[in-house]
Amino acid sequence: MEKSTQSMRFRLLIIVFSAMLLVTGYVSFVMYKVAVKESDKYQALANSQQFKTMTIAANRGSIYDSNGQVLAQSLTVYTVFVDPKTFGERDTDKENLIVQTLAQNLGVSDSEVREKLYKDNEYQIIQKDVDKLTAEAIMTVMSDNGVTSVGAAPTAKRYYPHNDLAAAVIGHLHYDGYGIYGLESYYDDYLTGVDGKIITAVDAHNREIQYKYKQSYDAQDGDSIYTNLDTTIQYYTEKALKQAVDDNNAKDRGCAIVMECKTGKILAMATENGYDLNDPAKVFDPKEEAALETILTEQGEEAYQAERSVVWNRQWRNKAVSELYYPGSVFKVVTGSAALEEQAISLDDTYYCRGYMKVGPETINCWTTSGGHGTQNFVQAMTNSCNPAFMTIGQTLGEKAFCDYFKAFGLTEKTGIDLPAEADSIYVPYSRMSIVDLSVSAFGQANKITPLQMITAYAAVINGGYLVTPYVVNKIVDADGNIVKEFEPTIKRQVISEETSAIMRDVLHQVVTVNSGSNVCIEGYNLGGKSGTSQKLDENAAGDTYVSSYCAFYPVDDPEIIMLVMVDEPRNGKYYGSAVAAPAVSQALSEILPYLGYYAEYSEEDILGLDVTVPDVVGSDVSAAVATLEGLELETDVLGSGDTVIRQVPAQSSAMPKGCTVVLYTEDAEPKYVTVPDITGKTVEDAERMLAKVGLNLKPLGGAAKKADARCSGISEYKDRQVEPGTIIEAYFIVNDETG
Repeated sequence: MEKSTQSMRFRLLIIVFSAMLLVTGYVSFVMYKVAVKESDKYQALANSQQFKTMTIAANRGSIYDSNGQVLAQSLTVYTVFVDPKTFGERDTDKENLIVQTLAQNLGVSDSEVREKLYKDNEYQIIQKDVDKLTAEAIMTVMSDNGVTSVGAAPTAKRYYPHNDLAAAVIGHLHYDGYGIYGLESYYDDYLTGVDGKIITAVDAHNREIQYKYKQSYDAQDGDSIYTNLDTTIQYYTEKALKQAVDDNNAKDRGCAIVMECKTGKILAMATENGYDLNDPAKVFDPKEEAALETILTEQGEEAYQAERSVVWNRQWRNKAVSELYYPGSVFKVVTGSAALEEQAISLDDTYYCRGYMKVGPETINCWTTSGGHGTQNFVQAMTNSCNPAFMTIGQTLGEKAFCDYFKAFGLTEKTGIDLPAEADSIYVPYSRMSIVDLSVSAFGQANKITPLQMITAYAAVINGGYLVTPYVVNKIVDADGNIVKEFEPTIKRQVISEETSAIMRDVLHQVVTVNSGSNVCIEGYNLGGKSGTSQKLDENAAGDTYVSSYCAFYPVDDPEIIMLVMVDEPRNGKYYGSAVAAPAVSQALSEILPYLGYYAEYSEEDILGLDVTVPDVVGSDVSAAVATLEGLELETDVLGSGDTVIRQVPAQSSAMPKGCTVVLYTEDAEPKYVTVPDITGKTVEDAERMLAKVGLNLKPLGGAAKKADARCSGISEYKDRQVEPGTIIEAYFIVNDETG
């Protein structure tokens, strides 16, 4: 019995020892797991209970134009919040102080503040984007009264001072704060800073412990970028493009690019219609907005949301970089320069146009419907924008050489511009190119490229033959002003010789000046240029939807500036590039070139026909004022029977053609107003007569205004307006054909 008891005790001891060993092993394993293997996890859990972290948002870097004007910047604003967990001031006086102070300063209701004070969490936002002065005023009141449950956390808000200017280039931010379009996206890694933190020890009730336990990590602001854009040039470009899109009722928007043709610097790039960078979700085009409202009413919320996403994508997209088009006759500068470089043709060769050309089984028409251009040399063919002539030139060059030059001019690859979402071209490769493909490719109809690719290739034709990489950003600097990265012009290759380039400059100058001037002519400036009109045959086989474009450069002898305007699907009756896009180029360059320091040069004959600057005759005796104005070859119309001029229309310093009328008001004259008549489609002579009949003056604009067959392209800005007699009505006159 005793032996049995000892044996049992021994076994029990073994069992207990084993159990203790297992427990010790398990505890050791758990301790190892907690202290070593998963220490980071449990340290984080401990820290989350023992420390409170507040993020200090870093300022995103700014975006500037070439003159240092701000295009985008981050401003420090504040998020005002209440912390119900630390709200210990449950007496009525403290509670009312919080409610009244926040409600009065932030424009929120008392009930909203009171409700959030009693929420069961630590953080209730009262208002975001509060300016510094308001936030400081609130926190001063809280501090003076010992209130700790109200806070104001600094954060950054992106602000675009020029609203919609250069919107497609600058881009905007996602709601989460990163760039999703334009420069904001492409340079996001540079622009984004590193957020800072304030880490504070807290007690079991989540109250801050003394200051010595607080650690701060400063935010590191993002780098800033300086672009080659010029806000003044951008404004002139957008103004002219908008008028072209509006006047021609363009269905699918338009775009424009202004570039230094030797360096590739982008001075302006516009897409019309654009959008407001400060409110990117707003549908910017009133027509699109109205169409969406109709969808909401007729088809419901789901259809509305789907279509709105399509509209957003379209209005945010940079048309010049991300969309393809058939370039049309602008492309003839590429075909012509390649054929001249290869000596496949000469300037003396002639081409016959009967209005169409048979190519294999196909009959391909010229743009003219008057029986063709007849016999013409190279310059005349370029001026006439003759399709059969360039089909012949393309066939003479041959498929292999054409494809080689198409590639050499950069049209089979992206340009490499520093903007996101650049589109790839769609083209017929040499391996699949037929004689028909070659023929229509030669005048810009078979291959789809971006407007940016077209202007870059065109620049190579006239800058000495050098293909450059277009670029928007000039340099990147850090928060201390140190240069992080600087960009220089990049020349990819020389495509044609200096000699061929010089010939093409002269040819394109003659294209502009033929028959006393084209629609792109600017008095006093020697431009070169070429129009383009293409059919969107891949979208509409009937061929009655068009893309209108024009590309011009200045100066002719040593080009510095090149500009391309494209209007997609004009629907107001005109569709030739020379009639739709050329006036926009003329309008923009007539302001851009003087701004850049290029001044008009006039012959003696030109000077005699220049506008007169109206002098200031207010305060003068009527007879003296009349004599002064008549001495400048201006007519006068005196209203009232007084002896002194108290007002004049137009005002001093206005420029008006000789023979126009200045209306002089004397002391007893009553103000008068007249309705501007619609002179759209009228000749200069008829328009002058219609305006003079109601006492208004005409100032004809456009290089073709001196031509007898030029017609007014529209005066939409004056439609239904009442103006004073003597007012100068500016109107563009164009010749509606593809010449030029």
